[in-house]
Amino acid sequence: MLDRIREGSQGITAKVILGLVILTFAISGIGSYINSKADTAVTSVNGVEITQSAVEDAFQNERNRMKSQFGDVVEQLMADESYVANFKKGILDRLIVEELQRQQAKDLGIRVGDEQIKKTILEMPEFQRDGKFDNEVYLALLRQAGFQPSQFRDYLRSQMTRSQYSTAIMSSEFVLPYEKKQYAALNNQTRTFDQVTVLANQLKSQITLTDEDVQTYFENNKFSYKTQDKVSVEYILINADSMAENVVVTDEALLEYYELNIAEFSTPEQRRIAHILVEAADDAETKIADIKAKLDAGESFESVAKAFSEDTFSAENGGDLEWFEAGIFGDAFDDAILSLESQGEISEVFESEAGFHIAKMTEFVAAKVSKFEDVKDAIAKQFKQSKIDELYIDAQTKIAQIAFEIPDTLEDAAEVTGLELKKTAMLTANELQRVLNSQTAVAKAFDETFINEGLNSDLIDIDDTNSIVLRVVNNEPSRLQKLEEVKASVEAAVLQEKVSQLAVEKSDEIAEQIKAGTGIETLIKSAFVKAEVFKDVSRFDSKVNATVRDAAFDIAKPVAGNVQVETVSLNNGDSAIIVLRSVATKDAAVEAPINNQLLSVVAQQATKALIEASKANADIGK
Repeated sequence: MLDRIREGSQGITAKVILGLVILTFAISGIGSYINSKADTAVTSVNGVEITQSAVEDAFQNERNRMKSQFGDVVEQLMADESYVANFKKGILDRLIVEELQRQQAKDLGIRVGDEQIKKTILEMPEFQRDGKFDNEVYLALLRQAGFQPSQFRDYLRSQMTRSQYSTAIMSSEFVLPYEKKQYAALNNQTRTFDQVTVLANQLKSQITLTDEDVQTYFENNKFSYKTQDKVSVEYILINADSMAENVVVTDEALLEYYELNIAEFSTPEQRRIAHILVEAADDAETKIADIKAKLDAGESFESVAKAFSEDTFSAENGGDLEWFEAGIFGDAFDDAILSLESQGEISEVFESEAGFHIAKMTEFVAAKVSKFEDVKDAIAKQFKQSKIDELYIDAQTKIAQIAFEIPDTLEDAAEVTGLELKKTAMLTANELQRVLNSQTAVAKAFDETFINEGLNSDLIDIDDTNSIVLRVVNNEPSRLQKLEEVKASVEAAVLQEKVSQLAVEKSDEIAEQIKAGTGIETLIKSAFVKAEVFKDVSRFDSKVNATVRDAAFDIAKPVAGNVQVETVSLNNGDSAIIVLRSVATKDAAVEAPINNQLLSVVAQQATKALIEASKANADIGK
């Protein structure tokens, strides 16, 4: 199995990162991951500690991901302490599994080469401008996250190695022909059954509600009838796009902008490079010296690279690393390449983190400056945007300053800036979110300390072009409502509960009658009973209620002409009796989708089993 894993880890599929979305985590959270100070260890995996800050970082990243996907409902979930505790427990378990996988990948010799790291970085859309890798964007984002290129390469190498490990494990699984046939047969199975439904709404006339029923239900569920907090806020919204009409663009201003920002309209020089690598070892300096001697003797760089370079990926192409980008392979590498002055020039031996190198500049493209006339339209767009940004920042600064100096009203800030002071009605958090479109602003508006202070907020950024300052002018804390206020809804809930219970009781009675041999045609004479016949229903048939369909496929196959009878409760309160009459299997070839589905299931089961076995055999704990 280990041989197959190693083979899988070198395949094309294994070389693809399973989700470059790790960059989202990298840019938002990697700085703290790399630069975190020593803190308390939550647990350890074979001696490697998992710290409290690592758990908190992972928790916040997953929370933010969920919030972007599911919206406000996530904040409601996070208010539940038991949910958060279970959520963090799952986060910790994931970190343990990731550390186990990292250790196992190392033991199996799975590694990611420098060329793979470079290729991945160059292809990341976050580092691109106009569809091409931009080194300035790359370095700026790394600086923003608070770490060096070498640190990011190390982090990326770790993530890619673990990804290759997972892919290798998945790709080492297989299914046998008879398993494919069995799976195809189950997948193509159809079932014929009768559905007898007890209609809950038709039973309402048989229910009598008492004051005691209503009172008891209310007492047991009174927190469901708690009102939500409400606030009324006044606010000033600063919108950058609304400032565009105040920007005037002249040819003189555009030319000045062009001259001041000439670098933006220039194409920097480009260097295509090749290298020969000897990885760090006791005899590395001797090896690289011998290689340099061959080059000095006139042997071609390409042939020597193919024969002796230990960077196997580039060696196949004569050492070619394509176009050079500073900051990817470290300062020593950058300095050596930038010292080459002409096409075809070969460097002296130099040392980097990876080992000893000799580099050659195979192509050189000189820098080029675009003419003003050719980029005038683009400059006009950039110039206008820069002026909008200036006006936006100026408005933010003025409002923030006045709101701070006069903290109990926003009227002065609105008057000075000429922006509109708006006020909302009494709104819940969800309602205010639809008005302000900012979870941060809503959280501030409902913060108890902020409400009690009665002061203006700091400037709150909503997105790149919108920000807001607000204050709460009125609030209504949540409270438990009295029964008299919600009696109608409580009575409706009690009635629904009782009719659903009665529907279950009656469906159980009908099921027993069917099992005893009573014909369905006799049982459907009641107004609250409905019968339907479903023939040859497939496993994913949409014409049948999904709850009924899934339950029908869970029932054992009828034997010797008998029927199988089961009951199931439906989401609307009805109760259904399923009378399974026959099971049939359609002949079908094992097509690629079926084969892939089964292989995926088997691979997931194998991966899960490996994880559980690894956890059982590992030394996990403080």
